[in-house]
Amino acid sequence: MTAVHVLVVALVAGACGGRAAETSPPSSAAVKASSAAETNDRFEDWYPSDITPPAGTQYPCALTALPHELTGVPSTDRRFINHVYSLLLKATQAKLVLLKALESTEGLSGALERYLDDVKDARARLVEEPVPAGLEPFAADVLAALDLQKAFFVSAVERRGTGTSVHDVYALPEGRQASQHLLSAWGRMQQRYPAWNADLKDSMYHHLCALDLF
Repeated sequence: MTAVHVLVVALVAGACGGRAAETSPPSSAAVKASSAAETNDRFEDWYPSDITPPAGTQYPCALTALPHELTGVPSTDRRFINHVYSLLLKATQAKLVLLKALESTEGLSGALERYLDDVKDARARLVEEPVPAGLEPFAADVLAALDLQKAFFVSAVERRGTGTSVHDVYALPEGRQASQHLLSAWGRMQQRYPAWNADLKDSMYHHLCALDLF
């Protein structure tokens, strides 16, 4: 086979491929480099095959995996929804680990450092993700929620270190403010996707619910 034939075969194989195999979310630099080459019908699936919470933790609600098909979501939105909800899950799992440490104060500084790293990475990827027209307010709500939760946890860890109770820590205003943005994000999802099926609606709701502190 000539070099030209090899090139043609390779191009045809690439054109016929569907969505890429499941992978974990790439680095923010990789997202920026690949976003221009991807389309909404052909994108890298970031959502994990296993959503088991970190050891010793549990989700605060009945979280179910994001359906692969995204029934009821227009093709123009599917990449964004797949990627954003993958990042929400990552942030939620980081939150669960830190909450466990916050209650016991054991390994608290290390847990906070890991949480900040995970959320920083998730936030950076979200900022670089192309946002379909009309979903900008939803993206802004998610970013605001992540920022406010980060501020909550930084203050919470500091206060727990000085003997403040977990109950009193939850009175920090940033926690409730983050919740309001998550509620707003949910409302925007309801307005955007009236044709979604019950499984998708339930999953998307519980991803936002699981990230919430209350």
